[in-house]
Amino acid sequence: MSGNGDTVAAAFADAVRQALAPHFAAYEGPADRALEWSGDHWQSVADLGLPKLLLPETQGGGASLAEGAAAVEALGALGDPSPAADTAVLAWLLARQGATVADGPLVLAEPGCRVAWPQIACAIDPTGEPVAALAADSGALLNGVPASAPLPGATGDVAPFRQAMAAARAVQIAGAAAAALELTIGYVRDRSQFGRPLARFQAVQQHIAVAAAEVAAAAQIARTAFADLDRGLDRDDPFLAASAKIAAGRAGTIAAKAAHQFHGAMGFTAEYPLHRLTRAIWQWREDFGNEAWWSRRLGAQVCKAGADALWPTLAGG
Repeated sequence: MSGNGDTVAAAFADAVRQALAPHFAAYEGPADRALEWSGDHWQSVADLGLPKLLLPETQGGGASLAEGAAAVEALGALGDPSPAADTAVLAWLLARQGATVADGPLVLAEPGCRVAWPQIACAIDPTGEPVAALAADSGALLNGVPASAPLPGATGDVAPFRQAMAAARAVQIAGAAAAALELTIGYVRDRSQFGRPLARFQAVQQHIAVAAAEVAAAAQIARTAFADLDRGLDRDDPFLAASAKIAAGRAGTIAAKAAHQFHGAMGFTAEYPLHRLTRAIWQWREDFGNEAWWSRRLGAQVCKAGADALWPTLAGG
């Protein structure tokens, strides 16, 4: 994406941040309290056109996948607890398969996994397995978001839904990790120890530089994987999505560790916004296959293709 595409993507990201800024209260709260997702919050998401962002223009969308990645990344940078990103991607997938796209928030129901917002969002079930309802004694908070008990059944091979959602989560993690580092850089500039700002210490600079490099690389891979979803799904080739989820999971872990290390106790307080980003990173890292799951899948794919196919795949897919 370059030139005018960069401008459009930046405009999407800026619009998302500005429109959802009044709803920052939805992102706050201690780990044992469910994050709020108000009707006003979702209305702001809908007013931006996010749920239909990736649909054809005749259906209220018109954004390319590359442009949509910027909006998904902006949602990640907010630690957005609503299924806005999920809805955009799932609506695109359903339309791509010729299925009817229902209005309202959508989440993926996957066997062996929990369903977020089971009482509010419409669960898309690509496998035919039943969707578990949230019971008072079996619910859970994942990143502060209400979720059902694990669904019956076991997760099978990679499906188009999992591949697309893994790429989306990679983009969200990159956004959250970058935001966490931005908070950390501001904090170490203002916080002094032994008579000088923490940012002046070489060890602090080194840790932040390493984390920033990891996040920048992961963000680029994630954007590329998301923008290439059409081709990857057409070829049943999860190489980029797998690489993105692995890289983003690693970068998010490094960034969260550095952020909490330098914030100290401040980073764990409910009033300070760091926790909403790092909790999101830790949960999103596990969604739709973590680094270990995708590493096994990627390794098997590379071995099956053979040594002669490795460099062409890395160089151009």
